[in-house]
Amino acid sequence: MLKNYNKLWVFGDSYTTLDYCVSPAESFWGLTASAIGVESIVNCSWLGNSFDSVMHMVIGMQDDYNWTNDFLIIGIPPLERLTVFDNYKNTCYNKHIIDSKNWESTTNEIDCHRGLINLKVNTVKDLVIFEDRAWTETQLLRNLFLLTTWLDAKNANYLVVNLSKPLDIDNNWGPSNFLLPYCINHNRLIGFNNTYYSVNGRYCF
Repeated sequence: MLKNYNKLWVFGDSYTTLDYCVSPAESFWGLTASAIGVESIVNCSWLGNSFDSVMHMVIGMQDDYNWTNDFLIIGIPPLERLTVFDNYKNTCYNKHIIDSKNWESTTNEIDCHRGLINLKVNTVKDLVIFEDRAWTETQLLRNLFLLTTWLDAKNANYLVVNLSKPLDIDNNWGPSNFLLPYCINHNRLIGFNNTYYSVNGRYCF
């Protein structure tokens, strides 16, 4: 029997945004909420979100979690996105607090993300960081190692889900020698097979 949790936290991009691809009740995170018996869902997702923003929010809101009774779904958006300073425009994104019984929601500002925006890199060769996918993915693996190590130390209840195209399971080279097998074998990380996009992406736009 599954343990029941009090609250589900969801971090991601369009594939976990309310009413963008599917209704909350029919989404994979909504079905998860029903399966684990949470009373409420805090959805911190928006279109075009980056993994830098996801990590920043997961860490920045850590004082809001009940590590024993909350569950976190942490989505990995497409890697060719950046989080940058908004040049003093005081941009703010919202989190949606959803009642899992009637699916009604309210919004609150995400203070730890104020003043930041997301950019999509249209011409990847303009940025050396994205020119070689092997290095781009290796940097993600490094961040996943740091994130999961921290969450495991907290005894957190969580799942990291790749929302975009599968990571290269054969990305073997010097910089990934430790990171690749670590991420492949981590039992709370779905990154290389059965990603949200590879399973459902053709149904979303």
